[in-house]
Amino acid sequence: MSLIEEIRKKASAIKKRVVLPEAEVDARVLKAAATLSGMGLAEPILLGDPNTINQLADEHEVDLPDSVVIKPYKNSEFDDEKFEYFKKKLAHKNPTEDQLLEISLNSLFTAGWMLDTGKADAAVAGSVASTGQVIVSALRTVGVAEGSELVSSTFLMEMPGGDVFTYADCAVVPYPDSDQLASIALDAGNTHRLLTGDEPRIAFLSFSTKGSAKHEKVELVQNAYQKAKKVKPGWKMDGELQFDTAFVPDVAKRKAPDSDVGGEANVFIFPNLDAGNIAYKITERLAGASATGPILQGLSKPYMDLSRGCSVDDIVNTACVASLISKKQG
Repeated sequence: MSLIEEIRKKASAIKKRVVLPEAEVDARVLKAAATLSGMGLAEPILLGDPNTINQLADEHEVDLPDSVVIKPYKNSEFDDEKFEYFKKKLAHKNPTEDQLLEISLNSLFTAGWMLDTGKADAAVAGSVASTGQVIVSALRTVGVAEGSELVSSTFLMEMPGGDVFTYADCAVVPYPDSDQLASIALDAGNTHRLLTGDEPRIAFLSFSTKGSAKHEKVELVQNAYQKAKKVKPGWKMDGELQFDTAFVPDVAKRKAPDSDVGGEANVFIFPNLDAGNIAYKITERLAGASATGPILQGLSKPYMDLSRGCSVDDIVNTACVASLISKKQG
């Protein structure tokens, strides 16, 4: 059984409420909702006008099961409640009433409100909205988790032979400082353990191994490793390491014989978004890996982002991942 099959199986056992806020404008979301409900993987909640959603479903020949919940997010029974929620939540920004009204009638913010107030267990968006729009909606509702410094992302990379690795950050933080990189690594370790069941072995990657090169960017990675190790002294992690040292045991014996993770890393922390994004796409295209993500991490509740080029299966799988994260956080 592949990792994503295992994740789907675990999601079906808990059937979390997953809100999908782009149902009025994307038939892929409707198809995903039909799959989630039909296969018993989750309880999807579609945000939008029922007539608009049903018309879109008819146009694309999507048979929405009766079990799929459709909730209007404009002119609904919750308008006043949402308005007061955002008035209190965003008071530090001194928004005008018009701005509050606009936010409270926005589907992405409505999804975050539902998540933050317990009306849903997870949210999945981004098939139409940008990553920035999704993250802003999440930050202004559920906010950053206790113990996390920022929102970042991971990708689960399942190799053709079945091995699974976690890559971070590949989608959100362009050039993290040492504090941010340490936070990314710790969150990625937790994500890896939650979704794979394996203990994380974290490698902080660089073009240098254990001081073989001198550069301020090398020092940044070294400092990030030291900061993360202080927080989780019992975890296996090391840095800075070149990729071959982190991945190939024979190379590790020569370059870093005393490393905790040399040659056996399963969580790879890239020094910047350039490296992470390029690496996951090379692994996917040249090595034939199956990439699941981006999985947003660092939020107090799971509000997941999608690629705008996502498939229906991507939406379904992301909803299942969000369900498992919801169970852990709950």
